[in-house]
Amino acid sequence: MKKHKNHRTRTTIASKSMTMNLEKLGVSRFDFNDPYHLALTLNWPEFFVVVILADMAINAVFALLYFAVPGCIANLSPNSLIDAFFFSVETLATVGYGVMSPATRYGHVVSTVEIFIGMMFTATMTGLVFVRFSRPRAKIIFADHPVITQQDGRPVLMVRVGNGRVNALSDAMARITVLLMAIAPDGQHFRRALDLKLMRSDLPFFPLTWTLLHELDASSPLHGLTQDSDTIDQLRMMLSITARDPSLGAQVHAAQGYRGTDIAFGMRYADAVTWDGKDTSVADMRKISAMEPEVLTPGEYRNQAV
Repeated sequence: MKKHKNHRTRTTIASKSMTMNLEKLGVSRFDFNDPYHLALTLNWPEFFVVVILADMAINAVFALLYFAVPGCIANLSPNSLIDAFFFSVETLATVGYGVMSPATRYGHVVSTVEIFIGMMFTATMTGLVFVRFSRPRAKIIFADHPVITQQDGRPVLMVRVGNGRVNALSDAMARITVLLMAIAPDGQHFRRALDLKLMRSDLPFFPLTWTLLHELDASSPLHGLTQDSDTIDQLRMMLSITARDPSLGAQVHAAQGYRGTDIAFGMRYADAVTWDGKDTSVADMRKISAMEPEVLTPGEYRNQAV
């Protein structure tokens, strides 16, 4: 792999409540040795700009070839480079209006090469646009704030997510990783990535909502965490959801990041799902982030998933 010693690349991991900037030295964002990956990782405005510039560059090269040999194209003014450019555009697109046409063997050879390149360029761009459009995407709705509340007298971290698709997802898997600042024996500071043990990390059937639960017991990396903890400002939490979308026939993925200061202490999620007592459950996705002060009542039962 080719190294880029003088390049500095910045990546931003952003969500509604958190932005994390990551930088790499010696790695270039635009790696022209891997054009396929580059074409898929550009955002849509960048992608269209690259396509337009590539099309203009190809047409400019062939326009200069036509312009360099006067008389090779019938009805092309020998002093008009712009007309040569327009003829190149028509040839590359295999349109051919019939006003201008190759008049010499040189003109036929150049136009033949351009038509071949035009067909390859069109096929490549069509394939890239299709791949960009066809990539499966999850529509997972994340609560704006995790909460820490009491359940059966024990502190529990909760994060609620909702299925934003009309159809149910299947084989859902959840994972929560926290980044904690630590100090090595030599005094250097570094971030430790630790997974939180969820009371349930998988859900075979995910139609409406799912509340992820992690007990803050003695084995938890967040044991003893309070709103006034010194580490709360440096705490970062990453939540990832992987599921299968039967309507797409593909696996989808979504992720969300939270800061330690996003955690709501002494709160719990307000009910977002209602049941008519028979066969109908209604989930109000507008209430995924709705919270209310915790009220501890004997025998209180909370659903992990509906």
